[in-house]
Order: sequence, then structure tokens, then C-alpha cells
Amino acid sequence: MMNTQQMDQNQKLKKPLIFEDLLVLVGISMLFLLGLLFSFLYASSMQNKQALAEKKRAEEIRKMRLADQLEAKKRLSSYGWIDKEKRIVHIPIEEAMENVVKEEASKKPKASGVYLPGIQRPEK
Repeated sequence: MMNTQQMDQNQKLKKPLIFEDLLVLVGISMLFLLGLLFSFLYASSMQNKQALAEKKRAEEIRKMRLADQLEAKKRLSSYGWIDKEKRIVHIPIEEAMENVVKEEASKKPKASGVYLPGIQRPEK
């Protein structure tokens, strides 16, 4: 049989270690929370990096479009060759429109070839 002293020692050894268990639980919880915090910060930084890359790409596209528009405007307001071998040129759009209007105005109108009953046909 056990004496009283041994029983006291056994009870001390079996005594729940609440304080130590609590410290371990708090430590694990802190590590978990730190992991969540770092995950959130990493995800946030990746989103910022992606947003900056998208803005940079959008700016590059805008610059390319602006360059294309300037080139088109320059071409529409200048003279130049389209194909030298075939002798095809481009002229300013305003001048081209005036030429088309003059050319069409100088032509004599022709009959459409569609005649309704009762309307006299023109003589050739």
C-alpha cells in the first residue's frame, strides 16, 4: 500500500496543468492569427501589383491608340504615295470630297431605266 506522502506526490503529478495548457493554446492561436495576417497582406500586395500592371498596360494601349489616331489624321490631311508602282496616291480628305462633288456635278444625269406607266420615256 501507498503511504500518504506517495499519494500526495501522485496527486501533484496528476494535477491538471491548466496554466501551461492555456499558454500553449494562446501560442498556437497567435501563430494561426499571424499566418492569417501574413496571408492577407500577401494577397493584398499581389492585388496591388496586378492593378499596377493593368494600369500600365492600359496606358500603353492608350498611347498606341493615340499614335494611330495621329498617324491617321496626318494621312487624311497630307499628300503621299500609297503605291508608287501603280501610281496610287492619297490626298487630303477635304480636297478629295471637293473633287468628288465637282466630278458628280459635271456629269449629266441619266435615266435610271425604271419607268412607271404613264410617264413618257426620254429620247436618246
